[in-house]
Amino acid sequence: MEIWTIYKMEILKTLKRKNSLILLIPSILVVIMSFALSTGGLTLTGDGLTENSQFACLDFINTLWAFFSMLGIWGILLILVAAFQFSGEVSSGQIKMTLLRVGKRGRVIVAKFLALMTVTACAFILFTLVIAGSYYLFIAESSIGNGHFQSGMIELPEVLASILFIFLHLSLFMAVTFLAGLYLSPFTTFVTALIGMFIVNYLIGANTFSFLKYSALSVSNNLIAGKAEHLLPALLSTLAIISLFLALASLLFKRVDIK
Repeated sequence: MEIWTIYKMEILKTLKRKNSLILLIPSILVVIMSFALSTGGLTLTGDGLTENSQFACLDFINTLWAFFSMLGIWGILLILVAAFQFSGEVSSGQIKMTLLRVGKRGRVIVAKFLALMTVTACAFILFTLVIAGSYYLFIAESSIGNGHFQSGMIELPEVLASILFIFLHLSLFMAVTFLAGLYLSPFTTFVTALIGMFIVNYLIGANTFSFLKYSALSVSNNLIAGKAEHLLPALLSTLAIISLFLALASLLFKRVDIK
């Protein structure tokens, strides 16, 4: 069975699982927050506001992505889904049926990871579209919106690039979750990967080590602030680390006894 066939099968499995629905939570929160902002029930301040204290659509998208990234909401949800879908299958033995049909365990790891990345990308696109839709539905005509799409503070390519690097940063920790999930229970895998993510996020935010400026999260934070620095090194290094974790997980998976 080829990787493409396994990938399509894993996409369907991921979409059918009820725990995948938690990836809709950020989009739901955006609608609620936008309505609260438009009615004055919630106040949002910061660099996303223009000089006259109003948001353009791009400002609003950039600000909410920065807000959710800072709180680690996407990271928590994605690690949770990855832990319970992969580690859950390994610990319960459900993955054994797939292995009997495939034979090569490395292909299963790669296909599952790509399937989860695809679902994550779709959730990110939906989230961004919901922010834009909520802006024009609630914010554009309110006192904090100017009704414009373009921003005088940030360009569309910078916003899209920042989202891409957030995606890469979280993909790295999904790969870590897969690796930990080979030996740990779903809950322990979730907690372990989550602690690791928050430690790394803190180190990046505090500029603890100079080489962390080449991390995907650091580049994303710079793009949100309007600074495009170290894009290519961050892209290549993050992809290399993800590949390393997946290769290690594929190698170790061959030695895991599936009950």
